[in-house]
Amino acid sequence: MYERPQDYLFHRSPMLLLENVREVSADAVTCTVALNSPLLAPFHEPQGLPAYFGIELMAQTVGIWSGYHDKCAGRAAASGGLILSVRAFSAQSPFLTGSAELIITMQQLLQDGSYASFEGTITHAGQEWARGRLSLCQLDPELERKLGLSA
Repeated sequence: MYERPQDYLFHRSPMLLLENVREVSADAVTCTVALNSPLLAPFHEPQGLPAYFGIELMAQTVGIWSGYHDKCAGRAAASGGLILSVRAFSAQSPFLTGSAELIITMQQLLQDGSYASFEGTITHAGQEWARGRLSLCQLDPELERKLGLSA
């Protein structure tokens, strides 16, 4: 059993967008959130949840992976990170509606120190809705302090 997403992430309400951690391995992670979750409600437009929110869902899922491994190694979890690039992001529709669970799965392609690249998908109602590749970097604790992001 995994802890709550907020136990692994830097994010807090209203930017914490994930409900559950389903699985974490050495090089992959899967998280979920219901499309009609109160966590996503503030970001819905009349047409539904915009596709670009898929990028943040993917990034937070990678953050879960990082926070989980930090905790397992005895390091303080929940440090911040930055999305450096998004490549080949595509969604089947510009908006998503309904109440089905979103399943976000990210697979590590490479890691070099605090930099990593992950590729993944978001499925909705059993169908792939979005896919993309993210390059990210974990913030150094001293930089976080200077930016006022930590105590």
